[in-house]
Amino acid sequence: MLNTSVDTLIFDLDNTLIDRNEALRITVSNWLQEQGLEATQIIPALDDIMRYDDWGYTDRTDFCDWLLHNYHGPKSNGITTPDFQFWLMKNIPFHVQPNLAANEALSLVKSKYRLVLATNGSSINQRNKLERAQLLSFFQPDDIFISGELGIDKPDPLFYKKIIERMQLNTARAMMIGDNPVNDVQAAQTEGLLTCWVSYNRPAPDNLNASQVITNITEITTWM
Repeated sequence: MLNTSVDTLIFDLDNTLIDRNEALRITVSNWLQEQGLEATQIIPALDDIMRYDDWGYTDRTDFCDWLLHNYHGPKSNGITTPDFQFWLMKNIPFHVQPNLAANEALSLVKSKYRLVLATNGSSINQRNKLERAQLLSFFQPDDIFISGELGIDKPDPLFYKKIIERMQLNTARAMMIGDNPVNDVQAAQTEGLLTCWVSYNRPAPDNLNASQVITNITEITTWM
């Protein structure tokens, strides 16, 4: 049960409210087909790629460099890592689908809590994801914070400090909710926010010290 003093819920986007992993998987699958991989090769390749991606926690430049090095075909000869990274980030939003269960949960809790979005990424990519996931209606325009617009990324605590200052939040009454133990929990705690880690059935890190732990984002409905 959530502390009854909480009045603001701050949500991460990727792999918290949307299945960013699946969107990446589809994007990369299409790219692998373009590289000439046979259907029987694509599934094990995707499994290998998703392991290396590690929920997006692997550095994006390192990930794209590794992916190009290991899987590029003739159509990608000469493409640079920055160009491939830009292409990948631009195309992932097109494969984002609404998480209907998550959206229903937000619809329920919106009557009790102020809902805020706090996500890493470029402005255009993250806003495209929000639109495709049908999430924009749950957040007031001034309550959406994107690192590409703020000019600073998680896990820099300044990311959260800016949000707290702009919204004049009482940190004892605001909770950050996300899938990343570092970006969404440790960094938010540095600025005094309450935190909730969404495990999606992953084992908790040894040093996790979140205020709450839930398995699925839909469990926020129990806080009503």
